[in-house]
Amino acid sequence: MQTLQLLYIFCLFLTASKAVVLGMKYYFRIQNYLAFYLIITLVLEVYGLVKTYLHQQDYAIYFNLYAIFCIVFFSLYFSKAFIVLFKNIMILISCFLLVYIFIYIEYLSSQFLSLLGILVALFYIFNAILWFYQKLKLPVEGKITNDPNFWIATALLLWSTYIIFRFTPMYLFEKEDLFFLGILRKISSVVNIIMYSLFYIALVKYEIIAKNINK
Repeated sequence: MQTLQLLYIFCLFLTASKAVVLGMKYYFRIQNYLAFYLIITLVLEVYGLVKTYLHQQDYAIYFNLYAIFCIVFFSLYFSKAFIVLFKNIMILISCFLLVYIFIYIEYLSSQFLSLLGILVALFYIFNAILWFYQKLKLPVEGKITNDPNFWIATALLLWSTYIIFRFTPMYLFEKEDLFFLGILRKISSVVNIIMYSLFYIALVKYEIIAKNINK
């Protein structure tokens, strides 16, 4: 079991714990219910890690379903961050993606489908860029870095940009270059650590907002 993987799980655990504590102290809706996404992600990652340690590879279906969950969750998440026009566009794209997945992709497959990962990444990129575009176009007060969504969008954009490269040649490297595949997995852990560190910062920003509301 790689040190980077354990460090990633620990980082995810800290972030999920922060979200749960924040939700219990104030309200989960203040953080746009990020705690539920983080808890499900943590449980699934730990489950996958244990299965890998036991040399059992029968858990891919759960990650396929998780990809669908991510699309649904962040559709709801960003629907609260967008103006009506962008919200409608995002919902339309989400519905199209889900219909495409349910009709054309064997998401109940026992093998992890890299296409699902790529679709999720493209969905994240679309939402992140749309959010940044909206933020730059609309008049706002205060620094953009004070907005929790800035950190969420940045995290998703970072993860998605890498994961498209990671998933696209995954099965080719698995057959042709196991050493390079191992390097990619290590980089994935680093990217995940950065991603959830940015999520943690977003939760800190949500906490500041919650304190200001409850003054």
